[in-house]
Amino acid sequence: MVNLMLVGGDASMVKIIGKSFAQATGEYWTLFASYLGAVGAFFSGSNTVSNLTFGSVQLSTAEITGLSTSLILALQSVGGAMGNMVCINNIVAVNSVLNIQNQEGAIIKKTVIPMFVYGVIAAVVALTVIPMFFNV
Repeated sequence: MVNLMLVGGDASMVKIIGKSFAQATGEYWTLFASYLGAVGAFFSGSNTVSNLTFGSVQLSTAEITGLSTSLILALQSVGGAMGNMVCINNIVAVNSVLNIQNQEGAIIKKTVIPMFVYGVIAAVVALTVIPMFFNV
């Protein structure tokens, strides 16, 4: 699937999606980058798969907006970790181990707020702390 997404040069799905995100958010993409990673991990159950799926979109968006590609790709990976907090696969596994039944929705409701807070903290660190110590 990743190879399919990369085929087509400037008309590829990756470039079109990246351009759309860049046009919608501009220089503020840093605030949203981790949440795209979270969406990938939520659906796939894996930070690695999230990075494979959306890493090239993040790279394209960073290049178009002129943002640091290293910083945006780092936020993608942070977002994958965030997504694991609410990932259906992990919640089902926890329910199975703890012998909890029919509580998936309740667990997601309890973990989604900390996930959003995590994303805000990641964006603040990316915008303020990291530029103070690193040349990004």
